[in-house]
Amino acid sequence: MLLRFLLLSLSLCFLLPAQQAEDILIGTWNIEFLGADPKYRRDTPPRSDEDLQAIGMAVRSLGVSVIGVQEICGEGPLEVVAAAAGPSWRSVLGTTGQWSDGKTQQGVGFLYDSSVLECLYSEELLEFPRELEGVAVFHRKPVTGVFRHLATGCDFRIVVVHLKAGQKSKDKAKRKAEATHLKAWVDGLLSDPMEDRDIVIFGDFNCSYGDEPEKVFEAGGVMHYLDQQTPQPTIMHFDTPIDQFCVTTDFREVQRNSLMSHCNFRDDAARLAFRKTYSDHFPVTMRMTPLADDDPESRFRNGAASQVLPVSGRPAKISSASTASENGKQEAASWRPAIGEAVDVSANGILFRGVLVQFPVDKGWLVLTTQSGQAAFPMTSIDYIRIAKK
Repeated sequence: MLLRFLLLSLSLCFLLPAQQAEDILIGTWNIEFLGADPKYRRDTPPRSDEDLQAIGMAVRSLGVSVIGVQEICGEGPLEVVAAAAGPSWRSVLGTTGQWSDGKTQQGVGFLYDSSVLECLYSEELLEFPRELEGVAVFHRKPVTGVFRHLATGCDFRIVVVHLKAGQKSKDKAKRKAEATHLKAWVDGLLSDPMEDRDIVIFGDFNCSYGDEPEKVFEAGGVMHYLDQQTPQPTIMHFDTPIDQFCVTTDFREVQRNSLMSHCNFRDDAARLAFRKTYSDHFPVTMRMTPLADDDPESRFRNGAASQVLPVSGRPAKISSASTASENGKQEAASWRPAIGEAVDVSANGILFRGVLVQFPVDKGWLVLTTQSGQAAFPMTSIDYIRIAKK
């Protein structure tokens, strides 16, 4: 009996730090043609600058540390939302989802709080096909990001999706094909015993529980959907939720009963007011309890360098005096620092320090790994680059 008591006491001692860990929220939100021509948002007046600020403040008020976003038309409006959420917020946006008009995009990406999470890597899954067995798929390629929780070292992968919309049979076939390919990609990752198994797929699935994507993702028991404890819609037009979270069974930090739709209108007037500023979708969140990294030897597979996505959001500008001094030197970017070197980069008058990942000859993106994650800058914005002083 004494031995059992000692063992129980010892186990409780080891559990206490995990119980004291501060929970974080992961969210998703389709922000309905953010930044696109107002004509695509039926029955609503155009958003104002104040509306974009309100969206950013709403993101912050949700209490999320990272939130997947869909229907984003360009980096500009998403950066405004990130800035409104707070100075530590960063944004990542995919390049696909472009419409044939050449100016409208239903982009997929995410926002995250760099004071809570470090973005280790982000990419757009551009290798995913545009056609499977004669079915057009992945007009909006998924975006994935790998994060480390700064306080505990817990790391995980998110995959943000926007599956095919519509309720016709061909739309359902496209969603099933997209889910099938994405599930095969996850299975391929997890076939490597060294791959980190903490993965969550979430976003606008455009379908509800019991539909084909759920059957596909849950086949084999590797992943499963999260359920709302109190069922609420995630979009104004349907009673059933279509914004979903699907997590790997091994992602033990996720609280399985924490899924919540932040549906907060009670009548038509409130619904219209909400949509005018925000969206026809509601934010949806889940909760996780970060623990010390339980698989420190694991890794996250990265795709080709061409799939890397830059992290937007800039630290405070350097002083004007310092800017003038550095610009006076006019150190050209024509010399070739080695990949992997620590460098200082000035882009449009803003100073960055990081490790050089990519340095094109003349055109393209210069990529750094900074303390806040990866950042990329068009070569046309570079004022100078130099070896960082130790």
